Amino acid sequence: MIEIRLWKAWIIARKDLSILAGRKPLLAMTFLFPLVLSVALPSILLYTATKKHASNVIIIDLLSSFAFFFVLLAALLPLYLSSYSLVGEKTEKSLEPLLATPTSDSEILVGKYLASLVPVLLALYIGMTLFIVLSDLMTYRFIGYYYYPNQTSDILMFLDAPLAMLYGVSFGTLASARSSSVQTSYQLGAVSLIPFLILYVLGEVQIVNLADITNILYIGAALFIAFIVVFYVGRKSFNRERILTAWR
Repeated sequence: MIEIRLWKAWIIARKDLSILAGRKPLLAMTFLFPLVLSVALPSILLYTATKKHASNVIIIDLLSSFAFFFVLLAALLPLYLSSYSLVGEKTEKSLEPLLATPTSDSEILVGKYLASLVPVLLALYIGMTLFIVLSDLMTYRFIGYYYYPNQTSDILMFLDAPLAMLYGVSFGTLASARSSSVQTSYQLGAVSLIPFLILYVLGEVQIVNLADITNILYIGAALFIAFIVVFYVGRKSFNRERILTAWR
């Protein structure tokens, strides 16, 4: 049984968050990406409805598919932060003091997870809220009702998106622990996005219905299992002695 003292994990997370606050470009990108998407997607909806004279069916299909973008974004954003977490400590010469602290491997990993999740949670939910409001305002006069919120969007927002964040941050931290450079860590972490891209393409060609609640729940269950597996692999492969020796 894995015993984790959350207060120790939070100490590590708080230190990482204070460092992140000084990295303005990385922090700005974390918040800017969801904001740009939350404005761009409703603008595409408005353009499609007014300039292309799309039918209600097409507008509703776009509304349902666009919501899944934020699940993909939930997995993408933590990669930039978590992929830097351990390998970044190495480049800044602060890894050895961290690994020498009286904390377990699991507590270090959870602390790294929390440091990546806090800003991403804030950025993503600001972006998703803005997307929902703008999408409703821009499509109401075409479809005659406010499409959001609905049961599907609620599951995407409060189940799939958080699980995608956990999956992304655990995969990114694992990539960081097994890489010797930030660039390699990013490249390894990007592999975790492949299933989301495949799902989105399958949704666009109507093989998988991403507006179907059952499918959304299946995706959530798969994300939960994937997170547990990646966390377990990360926990088993995280060896502070090996890391210190390999990165000297």
